[in-house]
Amino acid sequence: MSATFTEERLLVDDVVTALTSSPAEDESPCGHMREQMERAAEEVDRRTAEAFGRALVDSLCEDPGDVRRLEALLILGLAHPHVLEKYQVSLGAEGRRLCVLLENDGQVERARGLLDLLSSYLPEDRGVQQDLASMMRRAGDVDELVERCLQRADEAVREGKPMEAIPWLQEILLHDQTRRDIARMIRDLRYQEMANVARVKRRNRLALLVIVVSTMLSALFVREVQINNQYDALPPLALDNLSAVDARLESIDELIASNRIWFGMFDAVAERSELQAQKDRISSREAERARKRNDLRLKREAMAEALRLKALDSVEAGEFEESLAQFREALELSSDSWSRRSRVAANIAAIEKLLEVEK
Repeated sequence: MSATFTEERLLVDDVVTALTSSPAEDESPCGHMREQMERAAEEVDRRTAEAFGRALVDSLCEDPGDVRRLEALLILGLAHPHVLEKYQVSLGAEGRRLCVLLENDGQVERARGLLDLLSSYLPEDRGVQQDLASMMRRAGDVDELVERCLQRADEAVREGKPMEAIPWLQEILLHDQTRRDIARMIRDLRYQEMANVARVKRRNRLALLVIVVSTMLSALFVREVQINNQYDALPPLALDNLSAVDARLESIDELIASNRIWFGMFDAVAERSELQAQKDRISSREAERARKRNDLRLKREAMAEALRLKALDSVEAGEFEESLAQFREALELSSDSWSRRSRVAANIAAIEKLLEVEK
């Protein structure tokens, strides 16, 4: 067991040695770490990187405070990001932890160099940016800090994220409250954001209004088409047929009552009025015809009655042939509803019988 542990430790030490080296005297810590990262990306393939990552992660689980091994893991992760993803290692969190360990160990420049490197790779990580700003503030590099914050703010504005620029500008005011230009920039950015929000709200309201109006118009169009189809499907019209006029008039009344208002309603109402007038005209014509038929019936019955009376006179005079002809003519002139019809028919039968006997 001891031999195996020693071999694993020697393997991890070899990995650390392969990934890290001491910087030259004239080389900046940030530049040195970037060079180490680039060399690891070129010289270490994917499979070897995963093996190195597994060894370093296992080693750090036993000793999380080992600075060189943690530094080696971060250099490997920067060169091969999939290694950190595979072992669920956060580059930002572990990088900040290494910076704390380096600073506590008195290696402030290396911690500063690592934060510089991490800030370029993780520009959205506020924790890394805040740690770098705090370290620069403690080191008294206020001018460089202000320049960095201005650069970050400009980048946020160019990317269309004005609200992300405000914290960087506020960081400047923490160090120099006399910068009225910065306060004015913050105020302008907030006003701009408020204007953008208001513009977006107006655009959204307009879009919503357009959608609502379009939906309503579509619904109205569909309704109009459906009602027009119902209108076209009504019973056909025969102008001289009272039953056909009544059927279409009733159908139009039902259509108007069930749909209340639609664009084609005016045509339906106009047709309804025309149909009502046509119905009245047909009714008037039929009433006039009925009156004329009744007058003709009464006239014919009056003539039949006169003939009947003449026929009776002829019977009294013994002129049976004459009376038979008069009775027959009276029967032809009369209608079925004439009250004397059955009596006249009986008289005809009696006279015909009498004349046969006389023969």
